[in-house]
Amino acid sequence: MRETWTVLLILLLAGAAAYAHATTTTEEFSRYNVGWNGTSALTVDEDPGATLLILAPEKPFTPEEVGYLRMFLDDGGSLLVADEEGNANQLLADLGSTIRVRPGNLSSLDRGHTDPGLFRGYVVGNSTLFAGIETLLTNRPAAIEGGEPLIETSILTWDDGDGDGRVSGDETFARRVVCAREGNLTVLGDASLFVNAMLAENPTFIEKIRPVLVDAAHSRTGTTNPIINTRTWIQETPAAIAVIAALAVLPVAYRFGRKENE
Repeated sequence: MRETWTVLLILLLAGAAAYAHATTTTEEFSRYNVGWNGTSALTVDEDPGATLLILAPEKPFTPEEVGYLRMFLDDGGSLLVADEEGNANQLLADLGSTIRVRPGNLSSLDRGHTDPGLFRGYVVGNSTLFAGIETLLTNRPAAIEGGEPLIETSILTWDDGDGDGRVSGDETFARRVVCAREGNLTVLGDASLFVNAMLAENPTFIEKIRPVLVDAAHSRTGTTNPIINTRTWIQETPAAIAVIAALAVLPVAYRFGRKENE
């Protein structure tokens, strides 16, 4: 009897470990990623007045979706786009914005870390998102062109094109804008500010943007794996839940039926 319970316990633990592994992912920015580069710890609010966050976009927006975003902005909604790869530029153009994301390898000597890509930006614009905040720790942000500057780097910043960690060749020191806005549209050139490892670095900023609603349809936060997709489909399909419940009950009913016959 003891051996039976030991085997059952081992099977339960193995099943739990397998489930935990299967229902998480290591994809960067994914809300199913509990690691340092995931967004599982980012709190999302279901509030009608929430700021809409498009985080690390990778999928295109249809004309109809762009129309919805235009109406959202026209009605006074706040839209925050966090992108460091330039994928948001088409959306920004479709929205009629002059702001653009310019990917690169910004580095700075004005830093408190050994990594030149991890440095502080300085709040220079007037925005409720940064009210009471003087600096923001950024992690290899992209430069932002156009709009009203909200965050700039120090003058000791350069685009380290060759990645050697120092100013060389035709690289020069200059201030760079890493966040700008047009009306209630704000573009931030650093999506990594929202990953699990960075949330504690800028707590006031994270609190300021709340309530926040994250777009998972076009952002990399929605990145999953086949098992997660299957689990989500089951949760959203009542018929599938009923079938699984029936399959779980049948062995028990069969067992009891055999005992009665015996």
